Amino acid sequence: MNNIAKLFTAACLLAVGVVNSGCKKILDIDSPVNERPTSVVFSSPETARAALSGAYSNLSSSQTYALNMTVANALAADELRAVASPARYAPLFTNSYNAITSSSTADMWNDSYVSIYRFNAIIAGLSNNTAISESVSRQLIAEAKAMRGYLYMQLVALFGDAPLVLTTNVEITATLPRTAATSVYAQIIQDLTEAKAALSDAYPSNAGVSNRQQVNKAAATAMLAKAYLATGNWQEASRNAAEVIANTGLYRLLPGDRLSDVFLANSTEAILQLGSALNATSGYTNEGQSLQSGPFSSASPFSLTQNLLASFEAGDLRREAWVRTVTIRGITAYEPYKYRNVDTDAATAAGREELPTILRLADMYLVRAEANLGLGNVQAALDDLNLIRRRAGLSTPLTSSINVALAIEHERQIELFCERGDRWLTLKRTGRVNTVMSAAKPDTWRSFAQFFPIPQTAMDSNPNLIQNQGY
Repeated sequence: MNNIAKLFTAACLLAVGVVNSGCKKILDIDSPVNERPTSVVFSSPETARAALSGAYSNLSSSQTYALNMTVANALAADELRAVASPARYAPLFTNSYNAITSSSTADMWNDSYVSIYRFNAIIAGLSNNTAISESVSRQLIAEAKAMRGYLYMQLVALFGDAPLVLTTNVEITATLPRTAATSVYAQIIQDLTEAKAALSDAYPSNAGVSNRQQVNKAAATAMLAKAYLATGNWQEASRNAAEVIANTGLYRLLPGDRLSDVFLANSTEAILQLGSALNATSGYTNEGQSLQSGPFSSASPFSLTQNLLASFEAGDLRREAWVRTVTIRGITAYEPYKYRNVDTDAATAAGREELPTILRLADMYLVRAEANLGLGNVQAALDDLNLIRRRAGLSTPLTSSINVALAIEHERQIELFCERGDRWLTLKRTGRVNTVMSAAKPDTWRSFAQFFPIPQTAMDSNPNLIQNQGY
């Protein structure tokens, strides 16, 4: 099934959580296929909310956003190496992925566009919809636009120029060429600006329960800060990050002795979390399960690289809280330990529910630091940098005598390691990827590998796509 066909199939699956008879009705309606989701899924507030819930659920349960956004990018960067199955992950670790056989990078493209299609369908289905109140439509459209913006940020960062799909009409989308990254970012910023204006500070409530698994105003604002940072608009990046930081009623950094709690459900550091990719009450994540060894493991699955381990300063509490040393059959590995639960039994025994966290407060401090440095506000950048370091037990403040840009890069490396490719995306955003990766992987690094190849299946189904250089 080619990419467009996969996207088209997603239309009937929009209402995950809607009763099974809903999909049967969709199939039984005689109207054109591309009208079926609108006529049924968006006929009431309940089914519209279920459609949005289904779109979130599909995203969080996809291989890309449940696991590979972290694992594949950490392997491609200088964060992670495979221990148990080095041959399987060698193309990622050596940056030798290709358009035909690299399933992880292909999944990133395909899973992102499947989710974009779902959020596009929600936007289209609720626009000028008289069956649903304007206030409900406004909120759901805003959430969908924010998530569409988030997905396009990942695509552009990973692949460069990308088709800008804003419709569910396959006659249009089937042959769209790649759109320049600058134009994609313009759409991202427009989507996030509109979402921010339409959303409230409170997280949406479903069945009377409010959590941090749907977009609120702060989540859209945090995404906007990151989009402005990526495009070099330092003023707006700083301003939007500051808005999130100032919302102390919802967001606070946990103290250094509670770093193990940062990734718990509804943590005060969490700006946006995904629903469990396993089930609503599992209490554990795919990352926790996949990045750690268990009691019956014959080897650790992954280990942090020596380059990353050597970057921790003496006394850094993050080294103690977020890295686990394991020796199996005489081989020592240093496993990422941000998510500790490997299954429901472990979650229950520990009394802690973990959720995949895709936006968190510490990131906003580092966004603001980088933006303020870009504005020439060196002391403001150092203030944010030192705040994050003090939380980690590093009490000696950094001063302007150092290279502040490299200090911010270093702090992101330590604070956000193995978090959805932050290291990989940061090195590319700052133009440092060739310098860092040439030193980390001198035998295999090639500069064009900073962008993943467009999947060959997508190239075959769309003659207007042009492959990235080098593949």
